[in-house]
This record gives sequence, C-alpha cells and structure tokens, in this order.
Amino acid sequence: MKIFEKFKNLGESLKKTKQELSNKISSIFGAGKIDAADIEKIEEALVLSDISYKTAEELIESVKKRLAKNKDLTADIIKQALKDEVGDKISVKFPEIKDGNDKNIFIIVGVNGVGKTTTVGKLGKYYADRGKKVIIAACDTFRAAGKEQIEVWGQRTGIEVVSGKENQDPASVAHDAVQKFKEKDYNILLIDTAGRLHNKKHLMEELAKIKRVISKSYGSEPDEIFIVIDAGLGQNSLVQVEQFKEIVNITGVIVTKLDGSAKGGIIIDIISRMNLPVRFIGTGESPEDISEFSPEIFKDNLL
Repeated sequence: MKIFEKFKNLGESLKKTKQELSNKISSIFGAGKIDAADIEKIEEALVLSDISYKTAEELIESVKKRLAKNKDLTADIIKQALKDEVGDKISVKFPEIKDGNDKNIFIIVGVNGVGKTTTVGKLGKYYADRGKKVIIAACDTFRAAGKEQIEVWGQRTGIEVVSGKENQDPASVAHDAVQKFKEKDYNILLIDTAGRLHNKKHLMEELAKIKRVISKSYGSEPDEIFIVIDAGLGQNSLVQVEQFKEIVNITGVIVTKLDGSAKGGIIIDIISRMNLPVRFIGTGESPEDISEFSPEIFKDNLL
C-alpha cells in the first residue's frame, strides 16, 4: 500500500494546528536577532496548541540543551531542533494493531459527542477496503438514534450490523454479535458502545460488563479497545482517557475532528505522557475520511 493511501489526509488535518503554531513562532522570531530568551517564548506557543505545560517545558529545556553550543541561532535552526525533540517524544515503539489474524474484535469507547459511532462506520469501511469482512455490533441501545445511526453507516458502507431492540441490555447485543462473528467468515467485529461520561459510575460498570461478556463469548480478551477523543477538547481529553483506563484496558486512541481544531498538540501528550499509541485520525465527514497515524508525518506537519 502506498504511503499516501495509508496516511491519507493526515497532513491536511493538521493544517489549523500548524498554521496557529507557525504564526506564533514566526512572530517571536520577527524581531531579527535571536537569543535564548526567544526560545523560552516558544513554550507559550506550544501550550496554546494544547501541549501540556509539563511537556512544553520539557521540550524547551531539551531544545536549549541541543542548541547550547550553537552561537549563531536562526529561526530555522530552532524550528528544526524543536521538530527533532517532538519526534523523539512521539517516536515510541508500540506493538502493531492486532488486525492481522483471521478474526479480531475491537471495542470502541468514548464520551458523548466525540464522533464515536461515525468513527466506527469509518473504521468498518477502512478495513473493508483492505479486504476484510467486517461486522458491526450496535451496542448503543439507549440513545434514541444510536442504533439507527450505525445502521445508516452500515448501509452507506455495505457492512452488516447486528442490533437489538431499544433499551435492550447492550451486553446481550454484544454476545449475539460475537456468536455470529464466530460462526461466519467475518474477519473483524467492531463493537460500537454508547457514549458515556467517565464520571457516571453505572455507565462505566455497564462498559466493564460488555467487555466481560465479549471475553467470555469470544473465549479470549478483545484484541483492541480504542477510545475516541475529540481534538477540540484538548487537555480535557486526557482526563477522559485516564478514567476509561481504570475500567477497561485501553490499547489505543483515535483522535477525531482534528481538521477543525488548532489543538493537535494533544497527540504529543497522549503518546509521551500516557504511553498510548494514537492509532487513527478522523480527517473529515466522509466514510473514507480516516487515516492511520504516522509520527513522522505528524512531526513534519506540526511545524
């Protein structure tokens, strides 16, 4: 697969973050002569791109050490040093996504309004386009339009959806989907769970139950549990991830709405502070608008 197909639109989705950050850094260097004090000012620009204070501080300290012996600082030299430090932060060697077996189950979780069900639909098409036979379980049974929304996505992408009755126990829908998945020649089962606030204890317990039922029905743990976060929420998303990690074993992050946000810096904290891989990026509204995450492309397009 060609790299521009694998990472389609990733660079384009970072345009707002890149523009905001570049403008701020360019204004810092606009006065002519550059000194160590100018490097300190970059920290604020990083924080405004929603990199945490701690991570921004670490980046700037590392840049200063990298450039300590350089007497003739230019904007390009400083930007390159910053780019290299960002690359070091996000170039963590995570295991590959567990999508290479004959059968794999992914659970998709997240809070309300982050684009989770839309992401499930896009993931279905992503894998179907790569030769996988996909089935989706509509476990959002309490939201009025939850089942209908994923069924529409199934129709748009030609992917079968297993759904239950309104207000049916989501775990029972998941059980039925797993049984069908095991019996037929499907390769990937995507479990679309209801959006839930991380501070609602009964909803988080329901999520844990869904995971237990899937594990028992499947005979082993789900292969991946992805949490979907909204780039526009910035640092608040880290709180969501932490709370969900206490209930289920989050294995990766999917970032949505990055194309409409200037807060792409959150990705650096997800990887470096939370030690979680960013697996996919939502890059638009169409079914094909999802891209695998590439640290190299992210680094080159951030600055």
